[in-house]
Amino acid sequence: MLSYDELTSPERELWDGFPEGRCVDLRTGVPEDDRVAGGGRWGPERTVRAAVIVALLLGANTTQPGAVAGLRLAGARISGRLNLAGARIAYALWLEDCWFEESVDLLGASTQTLVITGSHVPGIEAYSACVEGTLDLRRSVVQSLASSPFNHVRTALSLSDARVTGGMLLNGTEISAPGGWAVAAGGLVMEGGVTCRGGFVARGEVRLLGAQLPGRKISSPVRRS
Repeated sequence: MLSYDELTSPERELWDGFPEGRCVDLRTGVPEDDRVAGGGRWGPERTVRAAVIVALLLGANTTQPGAVAGLRLAGARISGRLNLAGARIAYALWLEDCWFEESVDLLGASTQTLVITGSHVPGIEAYSACVEGTLDLRRSVVQSLASSPFNHVRTALSLSDARVTGGMLLNGTEISAPGGWAVAAGGLVMEGGVTCRGGFVARGEVRLLGAQLPGRKISSPVRRS
């Protein structure tokens, strides 16, 4: 169990802001310091442990009457693995311009709107997950998972047998698994539109075998390299 006394300064700010959905912005405002590609060099003042995010999303800090709880974080280095496999998450997760040390695991999870924009993520495992809302990965760089229990080749974004009740936004997203599967989404049920404009790039195969995509889907040609 996490103790409040053990939290770092940015973690306490996130903890205190969660009950009212307040955004914690750790960006400096200096473009060269805020480039996500250099997020591995961000220090303790911009680092939040993934375990703190998991604890909050699983109800570690009670909600505040009259406010809508949610986790909103920008410009952070997220240390450790964001492991939400099998979780039932009642709050929106909004992460912008963040650098992840390890992959995001949403295997079999049920979550509200999930936003990871402008971020660097070493793989997203969302096999059999349910997103009750929008899946927004705009402008993020998603690289291949170190391993996946359900895909026998390297995969960057795993959405096989997942369900998304809203739309999926991939504008400007770069999903990279050269020689593997950039997107594995066999059996995906997508109830909203899919948008991949503004320079969407997939390095590797995009597999949609058996996926259910609505007629109102909006997309642009996929750039593959």
